[in-house]
Amino acid sequence: MQEEKTVNWKRLMAILATGALSVYTIVTLQGPHGIGALRTKLAKIQELHSQQGTLAKELAEKEKRVKSLERGQNLDMEMRRFGRTLPGEVEYKVAEPKVDAPAEDETTPD
Repeated sequence: MQEEKTVNWKRLMAILATGALSVYTIVTLQGPHGIGALRTKLAKIQELHSQQGTLAKELAEKEKRVKSLERGQNLDMEMRRFGRTLPGEVEYKVAEPKVDAPAEDETTPD
């Protein structure tokens, strides 16, 4: 008696579908929108968080400075920083002489 080998089509199709899905997944994960792109985006997010922290500190310092100026503190230093004078002060400007060209030595050769 000879045994006939029958093909279990459902099992074969399941194996083929699993293999095709595995190949598709591997190709997709290594493509332009895959794991490499994800790592790049995560690094960019980390960099932006760092910048956000730095900017938040700068903003807090500037807000503190604005409040200080609104209360009138350090106003005279700020005015002098921009070359201004306070009311009642006399401003003196010193100008340096213009030099067009260096003077030549007019000595006669012996």
